[in-house]
Amino acid sequence: MFHSIGDRRVHSVSFGAGPATLVAIAGSFASWEIWIPTFELLSPRWRVVGFDHDGVGQTNVPVAEITPERHLETLFSVLDAQSVDRCVLAGDSNNASLAIEAVLREPNRFDGLVIVNGHAWGFERPEVHRFVDGLTTHFETTLDFFVAMVFPEPDSEHLKRWLRDIIVRTGPEAAARITEMYYGIDLRPRLAEVQVPTLVIHGVLDALSPTALDDAKELADAIPGAELCLLDDAGHLPLLSRPKEVADALDRFLRDRVA
Repeated sequence: MFHSIGDRRVHSVSFGAGPATLVAIAGSFASWEIWIPTFELLSPRWRVVGFDHDGVGQTNVPVAEITPERHLETLFSVLDAQSVDRCVLAGDSNNASLAIEAVLREPNRFDGLVIVNGHAWGFERPEVHRFVDGLTTHFETTLDFFVAMVFPEPDSEHLKRWLRDIIVRTGPEAAARITEMYYGIDLRPRLAEVQVPTLVIHGVLDALSPTALDDAKELADAIPGAELCLLDDAGHLPLLSRPKEVADALDRFLRDRVA
């Protein structure tokens, strides 16, 4: 479905039904499509909602208007448009920071928080600046490098093609702007304020950041009562490469929310 926020048209989807709802945010410059394999496994038992955040998929906005605050506005507008009063909120990759910010602002609207290979700090490293430069000057080459880093799994060539196609549709300018958008964000001082049950899922083979695994452990330690679920054979995007393992962890987490 589409709904409007001013002159913006936001695209969202909803599948399944059940005693709990999972609303999922895709990472950075990826559309909701990266949640499809996991949604397919969960939707027979739960309601799942995905959406294209600003600048990706079918939610087209001017690049200059892509900001963290507008991302949050889009998220809450999706909850209203899809008639979601309460949900478990999941954020992937850089947009884990968006999910964390949302539950900090309105904890009474969420039954839980899920972070999948997520980040809440460290967005402005030198290699990220080089990556942004590459997106704007050598998009195709930079994209090939990125998808290879995302999928270290040996059985992932088809997934590399899929992810590449998704990011090509986002385009170099929006992809660069979305990456820059996180500069300056560091949620570590506020993680102890998270009031909802939290599950941190992380692929052990994640090589997108040199400290990715250590950061995931620090993130889980910093959020009160958070559970850490490590996937030994997964890289940065287990939503596509290991959807059953992710869905199993989410299924357990959702069941606990309605027990």
